[in-house]
Amino acid sequence: MKVFNLPDLGEGLPDAEIKEWYVKEGDEVAIDQPIVAMETAKAVVDVPSPQAGKIAKMYGDPGDIIETGKPLIAFAVAGIETQTATAKAVTAEADMGATVAGKIEVGDTVIQEAATGIAPTQTATKAVKIIPALRALATKLKVDVNSIQGSGPGGSITKVDIESAAQKTAVKTPLPISSATTVNFETVALRGVRRSMANAMAKSHAEVVPVTIVDDADINHWPEKTDITYRIIQAIIAACETEPSLNAHFDANKLERKIFSNINLGLALDSADGLFVPVMHDIQNQSAEKIRENIDRFKTQIQDRSIPQEELTGSTIQLSNFGMFAGRYANPVVVPPGVAIVGIGGIRGEVVAVDHAFALHKIMPISLTFDHRAVTGGEAARFLRALLDALQQ
Repeated sequence: MKVFNLPDLGEGLPDAEIKEWYVKEGDEVAIDQPIVAMETAKAVVDVPSPQAGKIAKMYGDPGDIIETGKPLIAFAVAGIETQTATAKAVTAEADMGATVAGKIEVGDTVIQEAATGIAPTQTATKAVKIIPALRALATKLKVDVNSIQGSGPGGSITKVDIESAAQKTAVKTPLPISSATTVNFETVALRGVRRSMANAMAKSHAEVVPVTIVDDADINHWPEKTDITYRIIQAIIAACETEPSLNAHFDANKLERKIFSNINLGLALDSADGLFVPVMHDIQNQSAEKIRENIDRFKTQIQDRSIPQEELTGSTIQLSNFGMFAGRYANPVVVPPGVAIVGIGGIRGEVVAVDHAFALHKIMPISLTFDHRAVTGGEAARFLRALLDALQQ
C-alpha cells in the first residue's frame, strides 16, 4: 500500500479532526478528488486525493483526531496484494511524504456510509446538496443529512434546515438525583474550534504573566452613526505608533521580543462553535471602507466556516469588543506569542463635571491586558494614555 499522511492544513497546525469521509474502502478515486472533510482549529477543509487509485485503508472514523504527518488514507498498489484488516507495519518505501517511519498499528473499522455529494457510489440513495461546513455542523448535531429536505436554492441544505432537524431529534438524558429531583444534561466533547480555544487558554494560563489596567474614554463628542469599531481600531493604530512595544511577540525560550512596525490586528469574534480571531494585516495602511468590508466578510465567513486559514494567523495585537454583549471591565486573555489585548466594555451614560457644571456623557470603558514578562507597567500605561487620547480627540 501507498500511505498518504495528513498534510499541514495551516501554519504548523498539530492535528485535525475527521468530520466526514467522502469515500470508503474499495472506491476508485481521481486525482484531486475530495476524499475527506477535516476540521482544523478554525476551519473545515476538504482534503483532495494526491493520486488516482483504489482506496485500500482509511485511518480513522469521524470524530477521530489525526496528527499532522500521521497516516490518513492508503492506496492499493497494482500487482501487490492489498493488506488485510490485521494491523501490519507500514514501511518508509510505501510512504508518500511521510514524516513517521517504522511500525504503525492501524485499525480495522470500515466506514459503511455511502459517499454523497462529491462522488456518489452505487449505494448512495440520493444526491445531497450541502457545503462541507454544513456537513460538519450536521455531524456535530448528529443530524442525518439524507433525511433533510433542503430549503435552499436547488434543494440545497441550509444551516436553518440542519438546526431545525436537530431540534426535532434532540434527546436529553435524565440523571436521577433523588426520588423527587432529576437533572437534564448533555455531555459534549470539545472538538474543533472549542478544543483549540481550550488549549490556547491553558497555554496562556501556564505561560503568560498577565496584568490588566483599566480606564474610561469620554466619547460624548462622537457624531451619531459613528462606526465605533473603526474608531477603536484608529485609536489602537495611534497607540501602537506612540508605544510600539505592545505591538509585539515574545519568545519565552530565548527571552526575546520582536517589535513590529506593521500592525496585524486580531479581532475576537464570538460564534456558536467557539471563539474565532481573524486577523486584519497592515491595518495602518487600510481605509475605513476596507476595514469595515473585512469585518463584515469575517462575520459571514465565520458563520459558514469558510474563512481561509491564513487569515486566522499572524496577529501582533488583539482586540475584544465584549461590551457589545455585556460587561464594563475585564481581564482579556493574552495568547502567546502576542503580548497585549485591548478590551472594550459597554458604552454607558455617566454624569461628569464639565466647566463647573454636571452633564451626562457617553463613556467607553477600556481594559488593557499585557504580558508583564515583555512589557513594563510604564509602557502599558503610555499605550493606554495614547489610546484614550485618540478616542477623545
